[in-house]
Amino acid sequence: MNREQLEALEDEVNSELESSSTSIAEPITDGVVDFDLYLASAPKILWILKEPVDEIENGVPSGGGWSLTQHVLAAGKFGDKRPFAPIAYIAYSVFNGFKKWAEIKNVSVDPQVKEAVKRIAYININKMPALATSGGTDLGSIYRKNRHLLRKQIDGMQPDVIIAGNILHLFYEDFGFNRQDLTETGLSEFCQRNGRLYINAYHPSYWVCDEETYVNNLVDIIKTHSAALPPVESPIENRQA
Repeated sequence: MNREQLEALEDEVNSELESSSTSIAEPITDGVVDFDLYLASAPKILWILKEPVDEIENGVPSGGGWSLTQHVLAAGKFGDKRPFAPIAYIAYSVFNGFKKWAEIKNVSVDPQVKEAVKRIAYININKMPALATSGGTDLGSIYRKNRHLLRKQIDGMQPDVIIAGNILHLFYEDFGFNRQDLTETGLSEFCQRNGRLYINAYHPSYWVCDEETYVNNLVDIIKTHSAALPPVESPIENRQA
């Protein structure tokens, strides 16, 4: 896997999304945030969540047609709230010595914490814009519709760690295991298969679970059970502008 292959994968997926859309709205695309940083990272982490919430322009939804990974994550257009803040804290911790949540500065204060999301990949099952948080979407049906694209993204990205926002059950057949193969630990459950670590966790927006517990739980699972180790030095800190 190299940069050219990841770029070709993204172009292929986005082109198919655009050509197959039958909605007035356009897809909100996703994938690897920064090709070079993702390729330089160990472990390579992929988040799989449910669906994107559309941007609001002049009080109305934009109708999609933008990239979540580029317009939000790569651009750092997110604050210290969920869902993206805990994702940033987890990424920063994993690539900086597995720090505890209490040892990490607020994502709005330390730019290196915000920059950490550039090292991950992020995809949604539903590629079409939602107007609010998930709740009424038939994700099972959408997963079946997008299954070949999701498989193409996952296979092409070759992640070492997959974190699913309480939707891992949709992928059991694809990944070759089932519910009884998962081990519970804290608030999450995990499974190791062929060198890859699968984690089923609460969605990072889930308000019942406090952020500190959520972040520390997932970081501990990755630290203890991932077969891929992080690099000694962070390419974010050493990368020239």
